[in-house]
Amino acid sequence: MLTWKRAYVVVLLAMCQVMLAQGHAVLRHVREVTILTNAEASAGIPVDITATVTAVQPQDANLFLEEDGVGVYVDFGKVIGLKAGDVVHVVGKTAPSFHPQIEPTEVTFLSHGKLPRPVLAKEEDLIEAKLDSTLVTVSGHILSATLDDEKPIPGLRFQMQIADGIVEGVVIDSGSLQEDDLIDADVTITGVAGGAFDSKLQMAGIWLDVQDQTLVHIDKKPASNPWAQPSVPIDQVIYAYRHGSESHRVRVAGVMTYYEPGTVAVVEANGLSILIGTGTTTPLLPGTMVEVTGFPEVTDDSMWLNHAQLRSMAKVAPIAAKPVTFEEVSQGKDAYGLISMEGTVVAEVRDARVDLFVLESEGRLFAATLRHLGTDTAQKPSTVWVPKVGSRVRVSGVCFVDVGNHWRDRLWFTLRMRDFSDLVLVAPPPFWSLQRLMVIVTVLLVAVLFAVAWVWALRRRVRQQTVVLARKSKEEAQRERRMTAAEKQRSRVLEMISGTATLAEIKTAILEMVSARLAGADCWFELLGEGHGEAREEGVVAVPVLARDGMVQGRLLAKPTKFLSSEVDVPATLNVGARLASLAMDTRRLLEDLRRQSETDLLTGIANRFVMERELEAMLLKANHQGTTFGLIYVDLDYFKQVNDQYGHRTGDLYLQAVSQRMKAQLRGGDLLARIGGDEFVALTPVLHVREDAEEIAHRLKHCFDEPFEIEGAVIRGSASVGLAVYPEDGSSKEALQRAADTAMYAGKQERRSARVYSIRDVGRR
Repeated sequence: MLTWKRAYVVVLLAMCQVMLAQGHAVLRHVREVTILTNAEASAGIPVDITATVTAVQPQDANLFLEEDGVGVYVDFGKVIGLKAGDVVHVVGKTAPSFHPQIEPTEVTFLSHGKLPRPVLAKEEDLIEAKLDSTLVTVSGHILSATLDDEKPIPGLRFQMQIADGIVEGVVIDSGSLQEDDLIDADVTITGVAGGAFDSKLQMAGIWLDVQDQTLVHIDKKPASNPWAQPSVPIDQVIYAYRHGSESHRVRVAGVMTYYEPGTVAVVEANGLSILIGTGTTTPLLPGTMVEVTGFPEVTDDSMWLNHAQLRSMAKVAPIAAKPVTFEEVSQGKDAYGLISMEGTVVAEVRDARVDLFVLESEGRLFAATLRHLGTDTAQKPSTVWVPKVGSRVRVSGVCFVDVGNHWRDRLWFTLRMRDFSDLVLVAPPPFWSLQRLMVIVTVLLVAVLFAVAWVWALRRRVRQQTVVLARKSKEEAQRERRMTAAEKQRSRVLEMISGTATLAEIKTAILEMVSARLAGADCWFELLGEGHGEAREEGVVAVPVLARDGMVQGRLLAKPTKFLSSEVDVPATLNVGARLASLAMDTRRLLEDLRRQSETDLLTGIANRFVMERELEAMLLKANHQGTTFGLIYVDLDYFKQVNDQYGHRTGDLYLQAVSQRMKAQLRGGDLLARIGGDEFVALTPVLHVREDAEEIAHRLKHCFDEPFEIEGAVIRGSASVGLAVYPEDGSSKEALQRAADTAMYAGKQERRSARVYSIRDVGRR
């Protein structure tokens, strides 16, 4: 039986369908707009609505309207002095967006009024956008607050912890409200619910637009001033971290070495550095002494501060960049440190937002970037010097290490420069380049042709001379066109190498380029693993395709035609194609290695934490839509530290590999086993009919340790503590499932310790 609310929605839908069938009749209520689909809204249906303003965004000149508890976004684009609570008349049309919105042609003020009664919002309603554009009230704890420089009115941005998540927002007209009034305060805030969106217009978080400070009520003032906390050393920030619960706020002080306002910063003190996630937009320059207050978090075994505030200490103490080699920095010991390296520029990409330089050092590649939305907006360089490809440069910057690799492995990194002064020329590119050589050869060839034409012209009459010059001119034009076409083909191949084209597509483009330069000659590759033999056919020319380390990867072959000009250097042309092929293969191999390393635990060969988190989120999404059930099993090895202590880390590593293979053999074809820590594993069972299915798998995992492990003469009688959580019985979110499985696992571990089932005395050597 339908409730009156559902019946009302059904009637409105029927009315909208009738109106659309009658040629888009005028919509006169907000609810009629919000029940449209984006496809329907894209038709530009006429709108004539009277409603109450709930918030005005002066920086974008847009506003929110609400009528009978339903809100809508109005993309107006003009400032006419409206305030929250004003009653307005809007004439315009519908348009698609995250939800259907209104694009008005006219907004008319009718009267002053008061705000509608806000809805007491829950986190699930906000994150699912059920209250989008509606006035809501939310209570929580302020993690950070930052005054921005929005025009025409500076606002106050905040991040607030609620019961089940994080809410971000802005007090549009903050008035006398200051950052320190809110930090660590318990508040109740009334504002218009919205979303933080990614570039695909998908929800990436919860957002509130709060009109002014009167809608911010401080329920409980901060217990203490966060800036009055004692400063702790960077290597002691971990003491305030709490796994699985709220971390304690800490304060650190040091020299700021990198800064992107409103996003990220890096602070260094006493040779130690730490990454800062911050909403602070205050203009600050690298080298400034700052103090930071924030909350410790651990991501991929890296400690950093999130929801942080930065404040200048009015002192400047620049830190000199530490000279390092590629071998040193690739070990990750200089992560987020200010370093300098020398290298040769092999490629550059420049646009309005970032300058990226690819450099070669010690036979390996790394990237150096300069972001134009970061610190260089605070102080533009007076002269901009850009290195040419082939230049030897010394680049300084903060080392950002890619996450996802085991700490013992070689890491991929990027240097983020502060401004162009971090890029110093060591040596210009060599004079003798292929391009310059081609220009010189061309000039000499043209000079010879003109000299021959001049001698020939002396022996001919005027008419014959005219014919000869005309023919030579035509040949020269054709030659220039061929050279231009060849250079375009080479540029296209380089663009494909730096883009997303497949290796097969790049090889085809290289063959087309070489064939065009050789007047349509047959060209082909013979690469290792694809057929490789000697060129026995007469007239075939071959050159090797070398890897960066000098190893032969195959050959590029061509059979020139009899019409090919003798001026064409066939081996040189093939060498150009071979070098491009080598660059393409090395680049694609490097990208594939990086992708594989980012998803695999390199010790055990199974999935890592990143893959587990991704698969768990996908399983949650599928289960939410399809109503299916899945399981999450935590496995923690018992007394693994004692194995390492008694037999050494090599035996411990081999033990982990043997354990991984034995546990993997207990799983079904569609299950996933991942190593998420030193001796911690997670098994995901995506297809369950009943809970007993997952319990049976957990039982097999637990009892696969019954047989001892024989590792290099050591007999290890291992065991593990296993914890199971089933969706949705034990939790409906990622955090809840992990917490349930973790709790079950530790309960089992305590039970085993009480019963003294396992002891290191069970480990023996033959």
